[in-house]
Amino acid sequence: MKYILFLLFSISIYPQDTITASKSVVALDKMNVVYRGVENPISIAVNNAKSYVISGKGVSKNEDGSYVLRPGSGNETIVFVEIENFDGSKEVEEHLFRVLPFGPHYFTINDFRDNGNLVFYIEDLVNAKIGFEIENFLFPIDFEVTSFNIKVPGYKTLTIIGNSFTNEVYELLKKSRKKDVILISEIKFKNFGISGCFKSSPIVFKIIK
Repeated sequence: MKYILFLLFSISIYPQDTITASKSVVALDKMNVVYRGVENPISIAVNNAKSYVISGKGVSKNEDGSYVLRPGSGNETIVFVEIENFDGSKEVEEHLFRVLPFGPHYFTINDFRDNGNLVFYIEDLVNAKIGFEIENFLFPIDFEVTSFNIKVPGYKTLTIIGNSFTNEVYELLKKSRKKDVILISEIKFKNFGISGCFKSSPIVFKIIK
């Protein structure tokens, strides 16, 4: 028996085939969701087939042989699997996915969200961490911030690799004045397959000394 297994490693879900196919389809979860605006990696396996071709709107193949799905407009998208059997016969199976927008997102400092009046004691910012969260996401997912810029008025912008305030950042913050508005911007992040630098308002905060 031949079966097709779709796995969305980037968001740790296993979509369920929603269109009856001539071959059985293994589904481990009912959450057949992909997100618009990002590349959703998909892993595809077809057993007992001579060859197969994957296609669909927004489907592309990487150099390493893996596939990604970047859905466009609409609430649904279909991935087509064209299978050639060893006896020469061919068939096409369709797999339907719901498409959701990549919801509102925000960045945090030590899990505090910028509410327009974010203030820290200087001591609280030793090794402070920048975080990234998404509102209304259907399931828990962790993103790792990989770099960010920090700007203190009167000083050169620093680009930091990683998600933590380095000693260089801390020394810069100690030079800030009472009324200085400090900006953190150009925050980049990654997850298993989902990555990017979405346009977002900078984190704005002040320091109490």
